[in-house]
Amino acid sequence: MISFEKWHGNGNDFVIINSIEQEIKLKKSFIRNIADRNKGIGFDQLIHVCLPTKDNKDFFVRFYNCDGSEAGMCLNGIRCASRYLWKNAFTPLKNIKIQTKTKNLLCSPTSKNCASVLVDYPIYNNKIDLFKKIKKKVKKEFFLSNIGNNHLCINMDSIEKVDLNLIYKDLEKLIKKFDINLSIYKKRKASIDIRTYENGVGETLSCGSASLSVASHYLNKDFKSIKVSSMGGDLTFRDVKDGILMTGPTSFSYKGNVNE
Repeated sequence: MISFEKWHGNGNDFVIINSIEQEIKLKKSFIRNIADRNKGIGFDQLIHVCLPTKDNKDFFVRFYNCDGSEAGMCLNGIRCASRYLWKNAFTPLKNIKIQTKTKNLLCSPTSKNCASVLVDYPIYNNKIDLFKKIKKKVKKEFFLSNIGNNHLCINMDSIEKVDLNLIYKDLEKLIKKFDINLSIYKKRKASIDIRTYENGVGETLSCGSASLSVASHYLNKDFKSIKVSSMGGDLTFRDVKDGILMTGPTSFSYKGNVNE
């Protein structure tokens, strides 16, 4: 039996397990089975909290999509993982250094149910061939960025009634092989509305790294702080000395056990 906890950040939901108390080796079949919302537990991603592999880090956190594939990082997930660590007294530290597959992050509690994450600015992806191919299909302003995982962000006049699944299917052959997630967004002064389709998951209620990618596009040059709103709720991003500080909610749902 494997112990787990269910959490969500703005409706972006996670099953969290750890290899701190007992070593757990994850199989893709296990991940897919418990990801099923009808026959299993159901989640957008599974979070595996482990001991660090680097001396200067406190924990190593890995993220798995519901199809069993591994994601580089998840910013909604890292907030929930940090709250999980504090809740279960795995660390006495208020500020914890977390290692992920692609990024090192500093997490801090900000209130009872919120946490902040300090992260580097994203890197723009300027692959000319890919950019040209996308431009033939996308007639709107867009950009490609990497923040531990890859994002294609398309600026639109309206996003509420847009068929995001149809847009993704049209671009899937171009972007899926590069593990690029798709977001559409609308800018409104110092706030942004966003919808995101994540590889291996589908459309989610919120995506922290997509929200950060879009926020970073306007931070510093236009604003010192900006709010990004998804169907699940709001995240705030602030330009600080060492990068971007993301702040958002976390919510513990329940805990249980599942057969390995």
